[in-house]
Amino acid sequence: MSSPAVTTPPAVAPPRPWKFPTAVSTQTRAGTPVHVFERPGQYVATVRVTVELPLAVEPRELEGVAMIMSRTLDEGTELRSANEFAAALERHGAAYGVDVTADALHVEISVPVSHLSEAVALLAEAITKPAFNAGDVGRHVTIRLGEIGQERAGAAYRAREAFAANIFDPSVRRSRPSGGTPDTVRGLTPEAVREFYRRNIGPARAQILFAGDSGGQDVAAIIDEAFGSWTSQAEAATPTPEPIFLSGNRIVVVNRPGSVQSQLMIGCPGPDRRDEVWGAAAVASHVVGGTISSRVDRVLREEKGYTYGTRSSFAAPRKGGLFSLGGSVRTEVTGASVDDAVRILLEARDGLTDREVAEAKDNLIRTAPLRYEQADSIAQQVGSNIAAGVPLDFADTYLAQIADTTAESATEAYRKYVGTSGLLIVVVGDEPAITGQLTGLALGDVTVVE
Repeated sequence: MSSPAVTTPPAVAPPRPWKFPTAVSTQTRAGTPVHVFERPGQYVATVRVTVELPLAVEPRELEGVAMIMSRTLDEGTELRSANEFAAALERHGAAYGVDVTADALHVEISVPVSHLSEAVALLAEAITKPAFNAGDVGRHVTIRLGEIGQERAGAAYRAREAFAANIFDPSVRRSRPSGGTPDTVRGLTPEAVREFYRRNIGPARAQILFAGDSGGQDVAAIIDEAFGSWTSQAEAATPTPEPIFLSGNRIVVVNRPGSVQSQLMIGCPGPDRRDEVWGAAAVASHVVGGTISSRVDRVLREEKGYTYGTRSSFAAPRKGGLFSLGGSVRTEVTGASVDDAVRILLEARDGLTDREVAEAKDNLIRTAPLRYEQADSIAQQVGSNIAAGVPLDFADTYLAQIADTTAESATEAYRKYVGTSGLLIVVVGDEPAITGQLTGLALGDVTVVE
C-alpha cells in the first residue's frame, strides 16, 4: 500500500541569530598580537600569520620581489634544507601556504591539532629563519617568468591586467601586476630578496591567528614558544597611499587574435571597507550582477544567450575600492553585450526595488554561517580584516550594515560610485572582429593595445 502524498511542505523555521566567532587575544614575548578562535569540533586547525606589507614599498625596478620572497620562505631555512622542511610538513600531516595581497603577506599552516606544536614550530622556522639560497631564489624567478607568460595567455587575466593599468594612474603600484613583470622579475637576486625581507618582515608588523579545536592545549603558549624570541631589523610599515584613479568613459580593446569569445570587464572606483556604505554597496552589486538571477544575467544570459554568465562585485584592499562586472560573450555579439551591460548598470542608478534588495539581503546574511564553517575560512577572513585595517570582527559590522540596508540606501550607495566618474570598459578579443562593434556605441574613446 502506498503512503499518502505529502502536499504540505514542512514549515521552515526562521534562522537563529549568528555572530562571527569571538577571539581571545594575547601577545607573544616579542609583542606580536595572537588571536585564538576556539572552534569545537574543528580538529584540523589553521594558524595564519599576517604581516603588514603594502606592495607600494617594493622598489619600482624590483616589483615582484614580495612574491619571490614569500615563495622561498619554506625553500630551506637556517635549520634544514627544502627537502627536509617538506618532509617535516608531510610527517605531521600539515598543509603550508602563502599569499601576497596589495597590503599584506599571509603565511599559514593547517594541521591536525594533535600535531599543533610541531606545525607551529615549522611555521615559525619558515617565517623567522629563511635561508633564501641562491639556487632556490633562481628557480622561483624562472618559475615566475614562465607563469607570467601563461597568465597573459588567458583572456580573463589580460582583462584584469588592462583594467588595473587603465583605472589607476601609472604612478600607483596597483596599476601594475602584483607579481611583477618580466623586466622586474628577471633582475631579482638572492641579495635583493634578503634585503627586502630584512626591511619588511618582523614581529612588530605581524599578527598571528589560530582557528580550530585546541583540544585543551594552551594555544597561546604554543605560539609564544615558537614566535616569542622572534627579532628583526624590519622598519615600521609605510602607510598604504590613497590611490589615484583615472576617470571618464573609455573603451580599451586588448587584441587576442583568433579568439572566439570576448572577455569583458566594466567598472569604476568604488568604496573600501572604511566607507559606511560598504554593506549597502554589496547588496546593490548582488542585485545588479551578483548572481545568476541578477539584472545583467537575466538579459545577457537568459533573454539573449550572449553569455554563460557574468558577475559583478565591489572589492577593496585597505584603501581604494573597485566596482567591476566581468564575463565572456560570443565575439559576434560583443558590441551588443557591452551596450546592454552598460545600459543595465546605468539604469540601476534610477533605483533598486524592495523585493530585489530583500532577496539579496536574505542570501548574503543567511549564507554567512556556511562561509565561516571551517577553521581556515575564519583565519583567512580575519587575516583579510587585519590587512584591510578593520577590526577582527568586521564580519559582524558588515552583516549589520546589510541588515540595515533598504532599497533607498542600496540605491544611494550604488549611485554614489557606479557611473559617477564614468565607466572603464575593457574588452579582450579578436580586435579586427570587435573594434568596429564598439566604436559606434558612444561610450568613450576606443584604444587598442596588444
